[in-house]
Amino acid sequence: MKITLKPEQRILLRQKIVAMFLDDFDEALSDFKADQILDAFIETLGPSIYNVAIQDMKIYMMDKLEDLDALFVKS
Repeated sequence: MKITLKPEQRILLRQKIVAMFLDDFDEALSDFKADQILDAFIETLGPSIYNVAIQDMKIYMMDKLEDLDALFVKS
């Protein structure tokens, strides 16, 4: 699965990467380098984060279904 960002999200994240490198490492990054870093993080971390979010949502939905069962059993 390919994770894609909206253009506004990509711009904001690129700016944050550039600012972080400048603040933390005193290194100026071009937008091209920042995009490469962003793409590497998305490719490496994106699927794991996505899977955790799906699992969290599954647990949340199961809890809500149990709440519905409790409501109908009482009626």
